[in-house]
Amino acid sequence: MNLEHRKFLRPNEVEEIYGIKVGTLAKQRNQGFGLPYVIIGRKPKKRKGGIILYDKEAIEEVLKTKGVVA
Repeated sequence: MNLEHRKFLRPNEVEEIYGIKVGTLAKQRNQGFGLPYVIIGRKPKKRKGGIILYDKEAIEEVLKTKGVVA
């Protein structure tokens, strides 16, 4: 599937497109900062499981705000 037309991206796809390592994304999530994300399919009150997705538009906005992309 063409990643350019996707609204949400998995962490490995964020790395592929934006060059932000999967490990960096995980560290930021665990420490409560970084790119905004959602978790789909995680059971209530659990800390593991589910699918982590990043909104492509939100990534673009954050990177634009930080001056990383024009």
